[in-house]
Amino acid sequence: MREIRTFELDRRDAPTRWSSHRPQTLRVQRGQIWMTVEGKADDHWLAAGDAIELTPFSTIWVSGACDGSRFSLASVSARGRSVGEIVRAWLGKRVGQSGAAVSNL
Repeated sequence: MREIRTFELDRRDAPTRWSSHRPQTLRVQRGQIWMTVEGKADDHWLAAGDAIELTPFSTIWVSGACDGSRFSLASVSARGRSVGEIVRAWLGKRVGQSGAAVSNL
């Protein structure tokens, strides 16, 4: 089973911080999205139909180039993952906890 969540950015150029605890695919549904992954030097400009794979426990900053830009995040359930992937994800969470308040996806 896959979980798919859709988000609409209500204000242009207002970056939002998101944190993911599992592998996910970010896909732009409408508009244009700017996205960067914390700790990486690259920024990404994604248009409608573009997608990018996010690794477990990544923190991203995302904003829309226009009001109402929309994107979805899709992930595979724990049932679709191997025991090794689940253990690595759990260990990564234990090591990476900072206590910062962020949205968890």
